[in-house]
Amino acid sequence: MLYWPNDVPGKLDENASHYVSLIKDILRAYKGDFGKPGIIVAPYDCELLGHWWFEGNWWLARVFRWIEDDPEIDLTNTRIYLDQNPPNKVVSIIEGSWGQGSSHWVWLNEWTTWTWKVIYNCEAKSELIISKYKDSQDPNLIKILKQMARELLLLESSDWQFLITTWSARDYAENRVAVHYENFNRLYDMADKYANGEYIEEGEWHFLGTLERTDGLFEALDLEPFAKK
Repeated sequence: MLYWPNDVPGKLDENASHYVSLIKDILRAYKGDFGKPGIIVAPYDCELLGHWWFEGNWWLARVFRWIEDDPEIDLTNTRIYLDQNPPNKVVSIIEGSWGQGSSHWVWLNEWTTWTWKVIYNCEAKSELIISKYKDSQDPNLIKILKQMARELLLLESSDWQFLITTWSARDYAENRVAVHYENFNRLYDMADKYANGEYIEEGEWHFLGTLERTDGLFEALDLEPFAKK
């Protein structure tokens, strides 16, 4: 099968038009049956758009624009809808997941228990040290704490347990857990020493700078949510 980039815009228009038409048909049918406007809740796994489906983001942009311009459909969210339509019933939903057997086994089993132990250990340490120093006026200390928090977020990624359990990239996932765990603890020790006036070797500052380049996600990261409540 060949990929023809020039055909993409037309196909996106076709797909988006079809999707919007489906929405309108469903809402019309609901109003016809029940005599009142309905709501469609359409949650999707975000990695579908742009990862598994490269053009997914462009498709979504078209869908939003066309719905916004359509007089028969209003874009909303669950908070706004519930404010305008207070619920009068309570529904009990069974706990589950999209994993095997609709349970949490994929992420918590005999192969992954060790990952949660290191994650919980880092979370506890992070809460204490960030609570203590998050309001510091020392930019260097804040830099260390923010990169430490980034390493914690990377350590907490649920992809690692999934990859370990499915054996699709077990060695890679186990290594990533180990690397981010090591990075976190090294930064934790660095922050603790620096905050207490101890000398930080040049190599540690170089280490911090390297991580800021390689693991520099969430540039505007806020430390407050990481503090102990």
